[in-house]
Amino acid sequence: MTQQLLFITCIPGLEPILENEINQLGYIIKSRGFGGVFLPYTDFRQIYALNLLLRTASRVLFPLAYFDCRDKEDLYRQASRIDWAQFFQERGKRRAQGELLPTVAIDANVQHKAFPHSLYAAQVVKDAICDQLRKKLGDRPNVKTANPDVQINLFIQNEYATISFDMTGLPLHRRGYRLEGGEAPLRENLAAALILLSGYTSDKILLDPCCGSGTLLIEAAFIATKTPSQFMRETFGFMSHPEYSESVWQEIRRREIAKRIPLESGRFIGIEKDIANYTALQKAIKNAGFEEKIVTMCSDFRTAKLPFQPNLIIANPPYGKRIQDQEVGELSALYKDLGNFMKANTVKPGRGFILSGDMELTKKIGLHASRRHIVNNAGIECRFLEYDLY
Repeated sequence: MTQQLLFITCIPGLEPILENEINQLGYIIKSRGFGGVFLPYTDFRQIYALNLLLRTASRVLFPLAYFDCRDKEDLYRQASRIDWAQFFQERGKRRAQGELLPTVAIDANVQHKAFPHSLYAAQVVKDAICDQLRKKLGDRPNVKTANPDVQINLFIQNEYATISFDMTGLPLHRRGYRLEGGEAPLRENLAAALILLSGYTSDKILLDPCCGSGTLLIEAAFIATKTPSQFMRETFGFMSHPEYSESVWQEIRRREIAKRIPLESGRFIGIEKDIANYTALQKAIKNAGFEEKIVTMCSDFRTAKLPFQPNLIIANPPYGKRIQDQEVGELSALYKDLGNFMKANTVKPGRGFILSGDMELTKKIGLHASRRHIVNNAGIECRFLEYDLY
């Protein structure tokens, strides 16, 4: 009998970091794929733990069918073979009381010559689901693209398709603490990956001199305090699955949240000069529960008077598609000053890290990078550069 596998998705390039995270939870992956890893499924407790605790993942997918897919007829036929009623029938039984069937959405990622775009393939799967449920339950579910009750994932590449039940729902980078993002905000799961790549531990003193809405600082604080990445979240995709148990989920959630430890003062500094970003930063820190524990300064890092010295600096300065030509000169000076700032303001030996999608700008830093990590940030291939500061 073939072993059931989960597919845990992530930003492409972060697969090794995600694998390490999963290993630390006590699970061993079967293999890596593009943009995720395959993990043997054990039970629903595993589903709960993965969604609650993983910091670098995007979604937890439970595959329902794998098949060769030559055209829309193949896709419709194979999608129709899945027993969709199991995900809808409990509410279907209560139709006499006027309760509607759960809403549904199909998230599709399709690269196939038979499908001009992913939406077309998603509509084929939607038709298969609705036609089957109309026959079995006497009604069809409504499609709801935002926050549906049941979310299905369709992936087709090289004429091979996978249809999965999405156990996550809203992607896992949506932690819930950041209600307002600054300009080009860093996704929370990417920020967590950068913190893990830096080798951050709770004894470090961390400073972000261009902190925006504070995502890097908050993700590091989550790690330092053993806070589950999704401790603020109330709903997940698995709650619409027939095997979901509210009591077991709450038991696991309470157990993991009970492991949290207080955040030490004097360990974090965030500097942000833009007023709007700074306001968003303060709100995010408060929402995450770290108010008065993370020191924030509304200032330019070049003129800021630090309350204490860090031994770890991580920065995500402006770069890439969001930069206009007239700003290049200003940014060259900023990168040069950022290099000088790291050299002058760290306790030695220290380390600095800079994420940038513009290699010409990083040359202005004036330091030799000891390591370079390739990461993808919003479609931009970036380098996460590591500097040893002596």
